[in-house]
Amino acid sequence: MTEQWTSALSFSSFSVPLRPDGTPATTDPRRSIEDLAMRWQSHSGRGATAGWASDAALRKAAVPGPYGALVNRVVEIHGLAGSIGEQLTLAWAAEQDAQRFQSPEIERPAEHLETTLAAQRMAVRALCEMSSHFLLGAVHSLANLVLRVLLCDAQAAAVINAQKVNRPARDFEPASSQRAAWPTFSPGAELWSRVLPEATQASGLQPHATLVARLLKLQQDPRFDALDTRRGMDYHRHRPQSLDHRSPSSGIVSTDMATGTSTMRMPIACTDARSDEQVVHRICIDALNCVAEVMDDMEPLLADALSACHLVWRPGSVRF
Repeated sequence: MTEQWTSALSFSSFSVPLRPDGTPATTDPRRSIEDLAMRWQSHSGRGATAGWASDAALRKAAVPGPYGALVNRVVEIHGLAGSIGEQLTLAWAAEQDAQRFQSPEIERPAEHLETTLAAQRMAVRALCEMSSHFLLGAVHSLANLVLRVLLCDAQAAAVINAQKVNRPARDFEPASSQRAAWPTFSPGAELWSRVLPEATQASGLQPHATLVARLLKLQQDPRFDALDTRRGMDYHRHRPQSLDHRSPSSGIVSTDMATGTSTMRMPIACTDARSDEQVVHRICIDALNCVAEVMDDMEPLLADALSACHLVWRPGSVRF
């Protein structure tokens, strides 16, 4: 018996094939996510102004100084928000391209249809993984944004910095490049599920509690869990190949321990079901919506949380 299948494939560009009218196509432009991402990007443009306004607000409230660390924290928070906006923008763009590659209207030469479709499946999956990569980055940054808002309150900061696991972070000094100062956000991680709620309780600030509650809702969201689980497989274990192959993950030898008999089989070339680009795209879409929802919910909460510490999120007219 002779088998023929595509065992290896390469293409030189992710450029999307065009429709007959020369334009790329999407079925869902998701403009609300694009708008949200652009709005978050714009927050970084106010960092310095917010820092000056926060210094004035701290003096007006007669908060004991010096204020340098708090002012720098405000600048850091605004810059981090802008970075999150860019990550969401990139995740959105990659998902839009994933849609374009699947459009029934793009040109697919009949003489190379099988290869074209195989390349399309590989490209769609790669684009969704690219989108997921930026979404995970946005989620980790969102968690660290919330962490840094809590650190603006002395009582909350004392609880967070007292944790033995956080000591290498050196009090999460603003603009730190220490790896320990940027903890990973994941389902069930104790820093987020236990320490931050304890910190908000110590602060007695309701805006902080509301912000942390929204972060915990994300931590428990099955859409985020699916994203995190898929990433664990794709980046840390055996990423399923997109093409047909004869290397099943279960191997080709099985042993009956009761009889001590081993059986070897020769499987036909087939595709791993976990490489289905539609499955990966669905995880990507759900995660994109999930992250956009939490960013949309958190945005107005940031002003109240910073204001509770006599700091400024959206500065108005400030005289220098």
